[in-house]
Amino acid sequence: MSVELERWRSALDAAVGCPEPARANLLITQAHYELSLALAEVLGTDAGANFHTWAVWGSREAGTTISQRDVPGLRLGAAVAAGTVALALMPLADLPLAGAVVSATLAYGIAARELREATGRISAGNRLVLDEIGGETARFVATFSDDIASEPTRIDDFRAALRPGPTHRGGQQLLRQAFTNYHGAALAQDAAVKHELTFLANCQAVWHEHIRLQPYIAGAMPRPFRQGITRRLLDFRVGPEPLHVGRDLDAIAGRCYPSTLSTLAGPETVAVVEQLRRPARAPASLVASGAANWADLADRMNYIVDLFRSRHLEAGVFEAPYSPAETEQLRAELGLSRTEGSARGPSWIS
Repeated sequence: MSVELERWRSALDAAVGCPEPARANLLITQAHYELSLALAEVLGTDAGANFHTWAVWGSREAGTTISQRDVPGLRLGAAVAAGTVALALMPLADLPLAGAVVSATLAYGIAARELREATGRISAGNRLVLDEIGGETARFVATFSDDIASEPTRIDDFRAALRPGPTHRGGQQLLRQAFTNYHGAALAQDAAVKHELTFLANCQAVWHEHIRLQPYIAGAMPRPFRQGITRRLLDFRVGPEPLHVGRDLDAIAGRCYPSTLSTLAGPETVAVVEQLRRPARAPASLVASGAANWADLADRMNYIVDLFRSRHLEAGVFEAPYSPAETEQLRAELGLSRTEGSARGPSWIS
């Protein structure tokens, strides 16, 4: 193991192994940010967002639940549970107030249980993503940080360490494809080719991730309330932009996608995008990009593929998740100096 990879592995282990869930989330989010910067250095800082650029915001949002400031669906679930229990108790209660008190007490217990279960599942899923995909990104960065064009067979050696087969059977074929396309993006001289290959790799990596996370996400959302949760409660931020998974994405400056991604040229990219978007959707439109049930894998991927494509070059996506002081403290805990993740962002950010 190289010195660089050993330092990355130590940082990832520190984040994933932190026993306190809320603190672990801060470290995991910061580790994604450091990996985003390091991967951007290999791909070229003009490549656009990479998987870890996006993972920063997913992990940061997960921290809201892990720190128990909010739980997607908890408020709705508790309210519905309270109403259901109250209706059931009405014939048995001597007084309406007694039924209300009992129903509220039971609803609170249901809410507390959902909170504990959601926190545990989200924290476990967050750790899993950084450990697996973050570990492979660290290996990719350590392998190709010197000169990616030298020794062309190194990408074959890199891929050989990833398990063959589909994700749902324990394989890493989608990650093999993702890192192959990151390698191609790093070598590409044409901006449109570089952006498309990076976008494609992002889709393949997040597809692998969400197949792996399916039990955690579905388990964190009470089955009777999933559509209501998706429609009303799943708002989040990417940099300064407020978004909601249950609503269609908005075009930016009148464009659905950046000019370099408005028309997809590669057959592999076209095939992946067609597979991940809902059937019969217009090919260059954000209409019907919103999710109806976030616990459904296909519904999530339909939203995510358009999120990644439409905001691939948006400056806000690359913002640091925490203040400079917090960032330096988290870097110190991870054992990463600025050389492991350049302090500067991608070249198009002023």
